[in-house]
Amino acid sequence: MAHERSHDLDVGHTQAHGPSHDPELPAPADSFDHHAQVQATFDLYRRAALSSNQRRRADFYALPKRHRDLLPDYSALLREVDEKLQVNAELVQRMIEANPFPPPEDAALDAPAPTDADHERLRSTLRQCVRDWSETGENERNTAYRPILDSLASSFSHLSPSEKAETRVLVPGAGLGRLAWEIVRAGFSCQANEFSLHMLIASSFILNNCTTPDEFTLHPYLHSFSNIRSREDLLAPCLIPDVAPSDIAGGEAEFSFAAGDFLEVYGDSPGSWDVCVTCFFLDTARNVVQYLETIHGLLKPTGMWINLGPTLWHFEADRDSSSLELPLEDVKTLARKVGFELWDEREIKTCYTTNPLSMLRHEYTAAFWTARKV
Repeated sequence: MAHERSHDLDVGHTQAHGPSHDPELPAPADSFDHHAQVQATFDLYRRAALSSNQRRRADFYALPKRHRDLLPDYSALLREVDEKLQVNAELVQRMIEANPFPPPEDAALDAPAPTDADHERLRSTLRQCVRDWSETGENERNTAYRPILDSLASSFSHLSPSEKAETRVLVPGAGLGRLAWEIVRAGFSCQANEFSLHMLIASSFILNNCTTPDEFTLHPYLHSFSNIRSREDLLAPCLIPDVAPSDIAGGEAEFSFAAGDFLEVYGDSPGSWDVCVTCFFLDTARNVVQYLETIHGLLKPTGMWINLGPTLWHFEADRDSSSLELPLEDVKTLARKVGFELWDEREIKTCYTTNPLSMLRHEYTAAFWTARKV
């Protein structure tokens, strides 16, 4: 399903944030069902989240009285969680009210009900808000985004501001858009590309509807009580966004956001991009050969590719579709065969939407490299 449409990204200078793809949304009927299902997932966040907490309450009252008496403050904690979930729900509702991809009014009649996986995708999107647009996520951004930004800065340090603004950077799998936003703030023109409708709705809200830093409160850790040290950690708030998205307005660099599947949107793209940045993206491929060929094809002659990420092949366990998984060194060998010269190869320790207060932390040893189309 390709949504070849750009966010307006109306953050102060429409001229620089205009659409770069067809502003209409041609889509088959089954995609309207998907849009309606995602819309319902946002609409039902409050009910689903409170229902999960109510399950904890029912389980607590099912305990013997002598056990409940040993936990006199647990009911009060659950009431606090309910209150904080209501705060989250207000933010989620604001997001869906500003949905740039609303389904037809009658689509909900035939759309399937949201599944547990749909609700988890929304919770994951809220964690992405923390990673990309809060002070809490700054360390993750520094470890994952800073090497990319430094590589861009050093590679194009000889350019004047106007020449830098004419340098076109593509960021597929852009998530909520912070890396692309930082690239524009550094003076480059950038297009972000994202396929997930959950991400597109949230990113559009942040980029187009948030006007000041710390405008909204989110309590991202309420959905699981596991590996939590204290009640304070469970209830901890994050303020988003940590910057005003309109801070990049007024400059020469352009910012656009293209919705759709990377291969469908850019598969036939002529070599018109100066740089392609892939961050935690390559392992979303079903066929990584096709990804590398597409990246090579969309770049100008001698264009640059900067990569950072693991090889957590997303479809490895999917029995309903094909998937190609390669060891990291085989990916690099493949990149050279496709037509890239790699350098600055190294490994970087980083996390991805990890709760910094948690007793459990997943850390990646991410592969970083810079490459040139030859």
